[in-house]
Amino acid sequence: MEPCDTVHMSIESSTSQANRRPAVSTALATAAAASAGAGLVHAATAGTHNGDATLWWLFAAAAAAQLVWAALVLMRPTRLLIAVGIALNLGACAAWVLSRTVGLIGPLAEVEPVGIQDLLAAVLGGLAGGSALVALTRRNAFVARLNLGAAGLATALVLVLAVPAMAAEHTHGPSHEHAHNDGGTEHALDGDAANDGQGNDAHADAGHALASSTGATGGPIVSLDDPRLTKAEVQRATKLINETRAALATFPDEAALLDAGYISIGDGRAAGKFEHFVKHGYLADDKELNADAIESVVLQRQADGSKKVMSAMYILSSGTTMAEVPDVAGELTAWHDHQNLCWDPSGTRLAGIFVNGQCRPGGVRRGTSPMIHVWIEDTPCGPFSGIEGHGGNCEH
Repeated sequence: MEPCDTVHMSIESSTSQANRRPAVSTALATAAAASAGAGLVHAATAGTHNGDATLWWLFAAAAAAQLVWAALVLMRPTRLLIAVGIALNLGACAAWVLSRTVGLIGPLAEVEPVGIQDLLAAVLGGLAGGSALVALTRRNAFVARLNLGAAGLATALVLVLAVPAMAAEHTHGPSHEHAHNDGGTEHALDGDAANDGQGNDAHADAGHALASSTGATGGPIVSLDDPRLTKAEVQRATKLINETRAALATFPDEAALLDAGYISIGDGRAAGKFEHFVKHGYLADDKELNADAIESVVLQRQADGSKKVMSAMYILSSGTTMAEVPDVAGELTAWHDHQNLCWDPSGTRLAGIFVNGQCRPGGVRRGTSPMIHVWIEDTPCGPFSGIEGHGGNCEH
């Protein structure tokens, strides 16, 4: 054979090897399967956060990235793409660890409880990142050919983890906007939670007529113009509304509330949600329905992160029952209380919801005294309606 022929064959061989698509190894197939499993779990998690745009987009983006990477790495397993998968999946796993230990930022600032769904998503992400790392750090990442039996076993294991995780309920911490029975506490003061898991009404009205908003002649009373209200009731309600709105005008924003000694109970961290600020000195002063001593003020978080003052919330003295609420405007005034709230050791921060005989995710159960809202602006549900219809007037 001539030297030039040898050189020509060598060049052809080198070119052929350079153009040959790398083989997928067992480790890389496992990484792809685990990443796809984690992506499916994150997609299911996004569905449970459709009330919070920020979290929905966060989980949906994670799901899309993990699923797309799994497909791409099987079609074109380059070193760069493998490295991207390692960063993606181990990064997601690290974010989960931080969210369950020290908290992150924004809607995930508070430490979250560990749940089955998020734990398995983290396990799958860790498996994906670890397997991809094994593939990348081999002497030659693409020499080890695919072992169909091992890859099939790994895929089956991924499915065993991913399918139950997709079906499991997502566990929420006290700052999230969901009121699932796993202990979410968003809107706990004004959400539409029905019972404490033991068949007891979480907003018991003790049979008191004033807690009912269904008029005797049909339909809820939601307006001062309702003919079922007496002249005296209209006068009392109008006086309370005017005095309250004048008092709230002195609190244009959150800073003014904080300066006045109000503190947040730790709810309503997501856009569109309500956050309750309480001045604990007013809870023990024996003043009731006094616009100069409003026990709680409710703010709503706006899309830009700012907070808007929405209503006052008068809270009666400790020990008062629903049978003892004052008559302001009969059925128009939607008094309500909460017997399923759990608080931290200080008694000032919401820590969980009492479900099936225990506080979830934590805290100590302590019911509230009766309370009533006075909204700063007119609403379709009436000037005294609770958030999401407490007292029965309608959903606010």
